Amino acid sequence: MTQLNIDKCLDYQSKKALKLDFNERSDSLPLWLSGIDVELESLWKYPSKNNLQQRAAKNLGINEQQLLLTNGGDEAIELMFKWVKLNNYQIIIPLPAFSQYWIGKDSWQLDSVLIEPNEDLSINLEQAIQAIEESSVLILTSPNNPSGETFTYEQIKAVCQQAKEKRAYVFIDFAYIEFTEQEQQCIDLLNEFENILMLRTLSKAYGLAGIRVGYLMGQELIISTFKALALPFNISRPNEQLAQLAFSDAARLEVRNYCKQISENRQQLVNYLANFELVINDSQANFILIQADPRQLQLISSACNQFNIQIKSDLTGLSTKKEFSAIRIGIPIYMDRLLLALRLALEPELVCFDMDGVLIDTSSSYDQCIIKAVQEFTGKKLTREAVLKVRGQGGFNNDWLLAQELIRLQGKSASIEQVTQVFQRFYLGDTSNKGLYLKETAFLSQKLSKKVFISKAKSLNTAVVTGRPKSEAEQGLSQLEIRNTLLISDDDVAQSKPNPEGIQKAKSYYQKNLVWMLGDAPDDMQAAKSAGAIAIGIGDDNLYQYGADLVLNNVNELEYLL
Repeated sequence: MTQLNIDKCLDYQSKKALKLDFNERSDSLPLWLSGIDVELESLWKYPSKNNLQQRAAKNLGINEQQLLLTNGGDEAIELMFKWVKLNNYQIIIPLPAFSQYWIGKDSWQLDSVLIEPNEDLSINLEQAIQAIEESSVLILTSPNNPSGETFTYEQIKAVCQQAKEKRAYVFIDFAYIEFTEQEQQCIDLLNEFENILMLRTLSKAYGLAGIRVGYLMGQELIISTFKALALPFNISRPNEQLAQLAFSDAARLEVRNYCKQISENRQQLVNYLANFELVINDSQANFILIQADPRQLQLISSACNQFNIQIKSDLTGLSTKKEFSAIRIGIPIYMDRLLLALRLALEPELVCFDMDGVLIDTSSSYDQCIIKAVQEFTGKKLTREAVLKVRGQGGFNNDWLLAQELIRLQGKSASIEQVTQVFQRFYLGDTSNKGLYLKETAFLSQKLSKKVFISKAKSLNTAVVTGRPKSEAEQGLSQLEIRNTLLISDDDVAQSKPNPEGIQKAKSYYQKNLVWMLGDAPDDMQAAKSAGAIAIGIGDDNLYQYGADLVLNNVNELEYLL
């Protein structure tokens, strides 16, 4: 990706959201909708579906008695639930399942059997078939939502046959069928089996989710039963007129080309993600399901949010027995924005580190200097917890200022010069006492240090952005034996954190935009967010309140993410 494209994508935060969470056709308006005119003079009349019914049936190659137009695929599902309830049928739902099936089984209080998925989150079709009994209704979604798994025509046909032999039904959700090579084959099933219902929609490949038009197909007897359950005027006249355009040769050709492009984009995305420790379920839909460590998924979600991309992270209906960590991402027509967000999450160009509390344990040095300075000015000895409580409120990236504030809270006062002098006496030591800096130890493991600052040095830029004075920051780097990194101390900036100046300097120095910032204080998180960086907190879940995208227990957990 060129720098020009990166700069363009970085400006997306203030622009229109890219909706990839509901699998809509969000960034590609169908060309065949151009110049549509709604017949305003007919809006006073109750709508008729006759014209749409005739056109759709002809376009699909079926007769009108085999077709029921519905208010989106959602109404078709609700009609199925109603039919099941009225007949006291049992439904069989293989997991993972679309959320409406997951929720509907309970809201309709249905007798339901849930089939647990395989270990890889694929449908356990064998167990689903075994669960079929007389008058039961097996729900199959192909491609599956949320996994994208697609059954072969032979598999679906075999399921329909076994259900037929047991006097049972199969409800097949083909909402995403246009993205596969099986669209015509589903019509062949219709002509062979009287025990099946097939759901289709204009919401996905046709890009018409806003007009709420879907349809059910089946043999005449079962469709007539469903027509008796449906509302008489379930599609508005303007929507009926718009939907007619979808059942045209021009629309069919355009949708075919659109789906081909989505397939190519999906493969491009899968190929990119294959470079990382992620599990990508095989998908033929306009989305993919990603399984990974929750920390990685959280980074992906945060990076997408950074670029104003909406993805699905609160998935339901995956399993009743096992926790699966997964997110679902729709496939856009234009890939740059999504790929850049994924790069930010999975392969940052620059990682910035705060020093104290992240790379170095200063609980016995700086924190004790604060406690001793406060005691000298007030006569009161604070606990470390009291220090951390005030620091955690934000605005105290500088420990001298924090000590001064704690003195004020004890009802005393001291100038910043006085506080600094006493603080530094304890930290650096004098003729009577050794400096507390000698008690500092490394949080950063040798293993991670070698990986980040040596092994990855050619591909990963690093910076230490700290509130320490320059001399003490250099001392810290020397203790950590880190040499080849950019150091930005408090002496190198006009404004300390939470101002993003330090991180911005690092970005400017390296000419990089995909940045992570690791810190243990609210000021670090706020600086990171202001700089357009991923904010990774260390050791305190309260940092989420200050904008943290992810909180790790310690810096060494970073090894897994890089």
